[in-house]
Amino acid sequence: MLMPPRFLFMDVNLACNLRCAHCFFWKRDEATERYLTLPQRVELIGEYARLSPQGRLVICGGEPMLALDTYFGVAGAARARGLRCLSVVNGTRIRSAEMAKRMILEGPHEISISLNSHDPALHDKTRGVVGSHAKAVRALRLLIAARDRWGTPDTKIIVMGLVFGSNHNMIEAFYDFVLNDVGADKLKLNFIQPSFGQAGEVDDFYAAEGNVDSDVLLAQLKSSDARFGLGLSPVWMEQVGMYFRSLRAREDRGRGWGMKAGTDEHICNSHDRNIMVDNFGMARLCFSSQFPGRVWQKTGDLAALWTGSDEVRERMRHCNQVCGISHSVRREASTIAGNDFRLDFEKASAQSWAPV
Repeated sequence: MLMPPRFLFMDVNLACNLRCAHCFFWKRDEATERYLTLPQRVELIGEYARLSPQGRLVICGGEPMLALDTYFGVAGAARARGLRCLSVVNGTRIRSAEMAKRMILEGPHEISISLNSHDPALHDKTRGVVGSHAKAVRALRLLIAARDRWGTPDTKIIVMGLVFGSNHNMIEAFYDFVLNDVGADKLKLNFIQPSFGQAGEVDDFYAAEGNVDSDVLLAQLKSSDARFGLGLSPVWMEQVGMYFRSLRAREDRGRGWGMKAGTDEHICNSHDRNIMVDNFGMARLCFSSQFPGRVWQKTGDLAALWTGSDEVRERMRHCNQVCGISHSVRREASTIAGNDFRLDFEKASAQSWAPV
């Protein structure tokens, strides 16, 4: 049975003020004059809220806080319609107690700050800007202080970490820093993928940093789980191991998105849970442009995409692209609690929703 989409991912920009080695969005020019307007975005969010009253809205970029009016406008529209709102930012624009307070009161319910390592030098090297680690950690501390004063129990401050070759043997120390030193609610792990926005035939960062020893990584995850009581899903950990074993077997890994093969197993279920809308209104069930979508122009287009994409879903069920390991699209949540959320969502939705 088709359930409503659990997540709506909405781009608000592509610009970024960092120079990450694993992303090329910052090299692109933005054609912002063709972007969806804020009123259009608000209308689209309204349609999503009717389509999926239990759903969640994820604000995406670039660095979303470089488009501040749109960022808070989208978050406010989600809040007004009872949707839980999430976003990942790099922290460089959260410089004061005043901005932290605004984030807590007007911004997303879950604010994730990107952090590549507990080691400042390694984070700064991969993010391409000296001092970016210090700014991210300061933003986290400001947000936690503001949340403790102004927030509600469902306000979450999270670190979104990237696992790659140079840090995969330090994950337990990373958890310790995030949970005990900084005091964030959670460390969510993403795993290195071919570089975002990379269009060339050579992906040097992926070639160098995709060489992760899955046995070492899994040992780190298991020791972290035991030490910090994370409640990690054994199925998820096995999929993580499978992902990196797949990469080590690919001699053409340096081609990034141009690799001939993907993961050994299918681990994505974006087709059953997500709608992604880019800045120009193109809506898809996946971030990848290899699957057709529908340009959102008016209320009704989102529902038409979701209920009229059976053929696309069938194709996607056989896709083994390496992006399947992404936090945004993977079938298995990292924690047992995360999988319980999925079941609760489906139960609640089944009682109140039917395809139109």
